[in-house]
Amino acid sequence: MAPSPITNDYYSVLEVKHTASLEEINKSYKALAMKLHPDKNIRIDTTNAFQLLGQAYETLKNQDQRRAYDLIYPSIVAKGYTAKKPQTTCPPGGSTPQAEAANEAAQIAAILKSKSERAASWHTKKNVLDGTIFELQRSIRRLEQEIKNLNSIFAAEAAEEAQKNSWTTWILSPLYKKRVESEHEKERKERERQERRIEKDMKERKLDITRAAEKQKESLLTKATKEFDSANRIDDGKIELIKSKKYFREAREAEAREKVRKEQEAKMWKEYEEQQKKGAREAEAAYRKAQAESQAAGQKWREEAGRTSHHAYFNSAQRSTPQPQTSTCSHNGWWPKVQGRAACPDCNDVWTYLLQCPGCQKRACPKCQSGIRAKRWTNRAGAPRRDPPPNVRTSDTYFEDDEGVYDW
Repeated sequence: MAPSPITNDYYSVLEVKHTASLEEINKSYKALAMKLHPDKNIRIDTTNAFQLLGQAYETLKNQDQRRAYDLIYPSIVAKGYTAKKPQTTCPPGGSTPQAEAANEAAQIAAILKSKSERAASWHTKKNVLDGTIFELQRSIRRLEQEIKNLNSIFAAEAAEEAQKNSWTTWILSPLYKKRVESEHEKERKERERQERRIEKDMKERKLDITRAAEKQKESLLTKATKEFDSANRIDDGKIELIKSKKYFREAREAEAREKVRKEQEAKMWKEYEEQQKKGAREAEAAYRKAQAESQAAGQKWREEAGRTSHHAYFNSAQRSTPQPQTSTCSHNGWWPKVQGRAACPDCNDVWTYLLQCPGCQKRACPKCQSGIRAKRWTNRAGAPRRDPPPNVRTSDTYFEDDEGVYDW
């Protein structure tokens, strides 16, 4: 079975020039092998590209195989065979933005490389055509000059012949002796005249052929220029299409990122509001619990106070001789604050602090403390009196407590 023909540009596969040395080929192969190795590309299938790279390297590193390949290399370039680029196939589930960006960059790089190669080939072809056209134009100018010289010779001969046959020559012929030409000389001149006519005809035909060849080369140059410009426009259109796709893809990605950011902000704000509401509920529950505990403590204290007062009344009723109860503490002086949330023993109102008597350690709220403290009796001069005032109002009796002096 005959081997399959080679249709790949191995120099493009290895990214080296046609005149690259073996050292440059080895260096490029090592770099590309590290880049295209399947173990280095998990998301992209580069197996075919890696195999093609190895095939190109095995061909070009061997001198005999490279010489055989160089013999068919011009036909490969002329037919337009290019290196097969690695297919960036992504795993199932869709391509990633990084893979799409790499694929777009690779496509743009391949198009730009194709444009540069086409430009180099075009400049070579244009130089050849320009050189051919220049040579043809120079040949045309030379032929035109030669034909012009022959025409001038023919004109001079015609003028000489006319001079011989003129009336002036005939009249002056008796005065001037005319040289008689021999038959041999006449035949020679006629033969030269015929040769010049033949030469002129040949040069005119050659001039027509050269002008036709010049027009043909100029038409080829014009056609090649149009093809080159058309191919460049097509490649520019492909690049613009890839760039537009890239722009819209980046716009979609930016929109998606903005949407995700807004969703995350909304989620964080919702969590913050829930935490605030939860904290408020917990604070309210703690406040209600503390209030319920304080009310329960007050109720318990009232029940204990009621039982204590009942037992005291029952004991006093059992006595044979009731004796008046006397209070040894007058509740005077400065009552210091006792910090802490508690209920007042008298009014059962919950306060953040209570006042404590310095004598008997009795506690009361500020509202009840003014009624518990002992009253001091003073006259108008402000001097205290030992005896309580009579039941009859007098003009010099006043009642004074910690808040001021009152007229009884």
